[in-house]
Amino acid sequence: MNRLGGMGRFGLRAQAVGLDMDHGALKAVQASRSGDDYILQHVGYHQLPPGAIVEGEVADHDLLAAELKNFWESHSFKGKDVYLGIANQKVVVRLLPFPRMAPEDLKSAIGFEAQEHIPMPLEEAVMDYVALGPQSEGSDLDRVLVVAAQRDMIERYASAVRVAGLRPVGIDVKALSLVRSTLPEALFEEGDTMLLDIGSEMTNVVISQGGNPILASLIPTGAIHFTRAIAEAADLPEEEADKQLMNPKVKLDSNLELQGEESLEDEESDEAERALLYDVRRGLEEATQTLAEDVQRSIEYYYSQAGAQEVSQVFISGEGALVSGLENYLGELLGIATQRGRPLEKFAANRSNVADEQIRVMEPVLAVAVGLALEE
Repeated sequence: MNRLGGMGRFGLRAQAVGLDMDHGALKAVQASRSGDDYILQHVGYHQLPPGAIVEGEVADHDLLAAELKNFWESHSFKGKDVYLGIANQKVVVRLLPFPRMAPEDLKSAIGFEAQEHIPMPLEEAVMDYVALGPQSEGSDLDRVLVVAAQRDMIERYASAVRVAGLRPVGIDVKALSLVRSTLPEALFEEGDTMLLDIGSEMTNVVISQGGNPILASLIPTGAIHFTRAIAEAADLPEEEADKQLMNPKVKLDSNLELQGEESLEDEESDEAERALLYDVRRGLEEATQTLAEDVQRSIEYYYSQAGAQEVSQVFISGEGALVSGLENYLGELLGIATQRGRPLEKFAANRSNVADEQIRVMEPVLAVAVGLALEE
């Protein structure tokens, strides 16, 4: 997808800024292109105060605009054009079969058929689509990925960006941006690939087949739910639970008994700390199991669709991917090989304001912003 609501891409400029906004933070990536290579030029990260964005929608327009303005003034991004990502319950992605036809006829057919599949009045929505080719070998049906989003929701984002002095020149669905940033260039495994971006409030899900996105959905579980599970299990204030979320001593492991014994044998941990680590890990395990159940439901729904293949690998990104051992534990729960995505591998060089060592630490949370910055 490269356009929604008439704000289309105009080709990749010399400098492109991908702007990912969610409940927790603003994340921005600027890239340039040298021949066939992408160069990382600038990176920005800014925590948002509570209430600016809630459940993927602009909750406080003026607060978000002010935070964006301050964020931009504190960085050295070139230009003011930004490409936005959206993800909430007012965005719908559907894979639909259509008889093979000329592009102009397909556009008319989608407009006619979409109302049956898009649960919102079309006059209140903006739509985009991309034809992905035959439904199966020899089929006369083409698969078409159709995206619709509520116009008012999009305009509220665009308005906050404009008030901040920036220009929204393109909008994309966050899940679809992951195909550009997190899907490896070469896939050695047979079957389909799932990409999970575990953000602050929700998880973006996309399944790719042959490099094409064929399913995109949203799971209402994110890092904030991990924090709340820790707070409840360990009887901690949420602020303290949030710190424990990234505690490297609390490493999730499929062999829970062994992991627990190793922690108990840690001579540097006193009894109170060992008890805390146990409760924190227990909360993380419960939250991860809930996420795994939702992911499994997405996989099962996908398997019910025509042309589905086995999901053979999963790549994770987002704030949740920073949790130590999450990829291994989630992979064990799903029964699918799971690893962290590597969006920074899309760049031939890092010429940004952030050193290589620090950018590697930030890498998981930049996946959506990288995907937005690389869209052509």
